[in-house]
Amino acid sequence: MTLRALTQMNRILVGHRQDNDVNRSFNIETEINNYRNQLRSQNINDVNDHKYTYAIGTMYMDIIQECEKLGDYVVNVVEARMGVRQQDA
Repeated sequence: MTLRALTQMNRILVGHRQDNDVNRSFNIETEINNYRNQLRSQNINDVNDHKYTYAIGTMYMDIIQECEKLGDYVVNVVEARMGVRQQDA
């Protein structure tokens, strides 16, 4: 998903403003957020079921959180390029 977000951002950066749909970037970022939430819930269950340690679960969620931040940064770039703001849900 982060690769899709970066690819879409690059399209917006090199293309003409009127030829791009910012909603694609916003939708990808929403998908990233939803997936992060799913992974967080699954991680909590897996740690509670002793599938791995709390420390491993924390490192795993750190990686997931960094991917989510990348999605946020992509949206910031897209918003700046297109001169629009994402509507908060």
